[in-house]
Amino acid sequence: MLKKFCTNMMVDDLHATFDFYRTVLGFEHVMSMPAHAERAEDILFEYDASKPLVYALVRHGSIELMFQARASLQEDVPAFANAAATGGTLTFYFEVDDVDALAAKLRPACEVVRDLRDAFYGMREIYIRDLNGYVLCFGQDVTKSAS
Repeated sequence: MLKKFCTNMMVDDLHATFDFYRTVLGFEHVMSMPAHAERAEDILFEYDASKPLVYALVRHGSIELMFQARASLQEDVPAFANAAATGGTLTFYFEVDDVDALAAKLRPACEVVRDLRDAFYGMREIYIRDLNGYVLCFGQDVTKSAS
């Protein structure tokens, strides 16, 4: 039986990625792995910007995201050996409480792929592209506030 879902996204710069997800979206560092780590004792539970990292786990509420450096993920998953770029043909969808306030914060911080719109299925949404090319959608259920 499936118990949990968490992405593991290939990134080119773990520190820049962590900084974006922390400062723009409010994610917190859970743990990270420095380059050349070989033992469980090498795991970092406090973020250290001075160490080269190959992996990081971040959390915002119940949402967890994993980021792994390109070379490290290509070593772990040989199918990615010829991956031309990070990003992909998928979106990550986050439901939020105040999409208008978040949109105001996102617009100056990243590329807006599709600006705020009210979809026919009752969600107000904005799509952005993060610094690695991943498309993130943030939506708010506007049918709840209409009642």
